[in-house]
Amino acid sequence: MLSSLRFRYRRWAGIREASAGLTAASHDERALIEELRAGCRALPVADTNGRTPNEADWATAMNRLRHLALHADPRAFLRWDVIVERMAVRHSPLTPIELAALQARPDWESRWRRAIRECEAGRPFRYAGWPDSSEPLIQTAYTLARLEALAGRPVSQWDAVVEFGGGFGSLCRLMHQLGFRGRYVIFDLPPFSLLQRYFLRSAGVLREADDRIVLTSDLSELERLVAALPPSAWSVFVACWSLSETPLALRDRIRSLVERIGRYAVVYQERYGEVDNVDYFATRWLTGTRHTQPIVHRGGDHLLVGSAP
Repeated sequence: MLSSLRFRYRRWAGIREASAGLTAASHDERALIEELRAGCRALPVADTNGRTPNEADWATAMNRLRHLALHADPRAFLRWDVIVERMAVRHSPLTPIELAALQARPDWESRWRRAIRECEAGRPFRYAGWPDSSEPLIQTAYTLARLEALAGRPVSQWDAVVEFGGGFGSLCRLMHQLGFRGRYVIFDLPPFSLLQRYFLRSAGVLREADDRIVLTSDLSELERLVAALPPSAWSVFVACWSLSETPLALRDRIRSLVERIGRYAVVYQERYGEVDNVDYFATRWLTGTRHTQPIVHRGGDHLLVGSAP
């Protein structure tokens, strides 16, 4: 009982800390907050019973995100526990390594330095080693730089992106910082799709009546969107540590969509739960042209870029 009370207090204190120092919301901010909350109120509480450990874990995360969106100030969502634990980790030993790699690139000054400049949407923690940015954004930029190099074309020359599992929308914003102006589709769990809309609108990336960016949790809609991509478009399916966390049955369904898209850029961990991802992507993924690189400092994670046959 005492440990449960301590756990609840830490979570309550975390909400208080995240919201500390925020000024009164403006009219536009209140409108975005209410839009997010209305969407979350319409979502049912996810059932965690009878699910695999991975499914139960993400159902718990969805419920926590829904609760926080309804009861905490979304203007500081990047300080919420469910976000920090899963996609905005602080004090990571990876950050200085990946920042140094970005700074060593010949296009650091011309592209990446500006691209990793943080905005205030979500109230990100600034990185002490580079206060213009944050750890999550630096790590996202490092990953994108390596994927872009393997793809052989800068994102400003990509016509369409279909991202599987978009976090809170950071990669989408970063690509737009780098000059991407095509169709961008993110497929994710319902509460995260709502959060992505909130973040991208708060950051000025997604504007009213802008149909270039589509956020969906409906697999049938995703299939329709993929089918509508022009065959001549330079389209890329992107999944950063997301596809490799999903059940095999869903991966197989997504794989058929990737065949239609034509190109893919995937980052995966060697193992997730009972699944050997190295074996999966070697034997059950698409054949055709492919390039694989290990991310040595990340304990053996892998980059995989290729095109369908």
